[in-house]
Amino acid sequence: MENPTSTIDVSFLNYIKERSYKESLHIEGGIPDYAFATDYALRQKLKAIPGIYSFFKAVTSQIVPERKQKLNMNSLKVGPSQYPEIYDMTKDCARILGIGIPTVFIEHDLSVMNAYALAWEDSEPVVILTSSLVERCTPMELKAIIGHECGHIHNNHGIYNVASEILISNTLGRISFPQQVAMLLSSSITFALQAWSRAAEVTCDRAGIICCGDSAPTIRVHGKLASGAMINGVSINIDELTNQYETFRNTPVRLMELYSTHPVSVRRILAAKEFIHSEVYYDWHPEQKQPGQNLYSKQELDSRCDKFVSVLKSEKKD
Repeated sequence: MENPTSTIDVSFLNYIKERSYKESLHIEGGIPDYAFATDYALRQKLKAIPGIYSFFKAVTSQIVPERKQKLNMNSLKVGPSQYPEIYDMTKDCARILGIGIPTVFIEHDLSVMNAYALAWEDSEPVVILTSSLVERCTPMELKAIIGHECGHIHNNHGIYNVASEILISNTLGRISFPQQVAMLLSSSITFALQAWSRAAEVTCDRAGIICCGDSAPTIRVHGKLASGAMINGVSINIDELTNQYETFRNTPVRLMELYSTHPVSVRRILAAKEFIHSEVYYDWHPEQKQPGQNLYSKQELDSRCDKFVSVLKSEKKD
């Protein structure tokens, strides 16, 4: 009897070649094609500061293993038989972006809607969702969030993300006192990290949109984050929310955002709306492209997003 698998290519080497080929379709200059140019540019400037990368790596190597153990002890680990729908979303996001499947934990926190990733070069990546987030988001909104966190992994943000969180909150843990002093005296490094982090969020919102094949879930998430996602609350009018941008963009109060690691929700919504009209998005989803569409090039996309996301520019909407 003929072996039914004899015509199927089961070569592991061919599998690796095929996967590498698919991944290379969306890599330009060593980074994902959807990455916000400002994200990469600011990260390169940070890396050029003598000793900074080694310091960030030291911070991450001490903090991440301990945090993972605490998550395993106190949080719920998602898997095929534990929140299988979230596990399936994670698998799909990982497949689309071409990364390994991260471990997902649901952390007990009913007070804060939050998600974050722990990842660095010598460690398997982890995505954490708070219980409040899981409770208040629809399945597609959760997928957009998971895709966003997978974007951090895909773009190798891990070391910078952890360093940013720890240094900016001044929870320096076990780093030596001389190193703490050197870092805390350098406010310019703190501001640089915050500026990079805001740009990185735009990159990863794009990853979430790619994973969903739609910008609407990401936009709804930012609306919920702006309002606290009141349980049984009314639907959020996104157009009314984005109109608030024109109110605050010319006020000096907006400069307070320079101290933030995340752009305000309105800025992120405007950037997401730009991405869905770009050539980059349709390179990932060619099946959605319609004849005669007028799409932004990657350069145009980043330029348009920069005018909304930049705290200092905050240009007027078209």
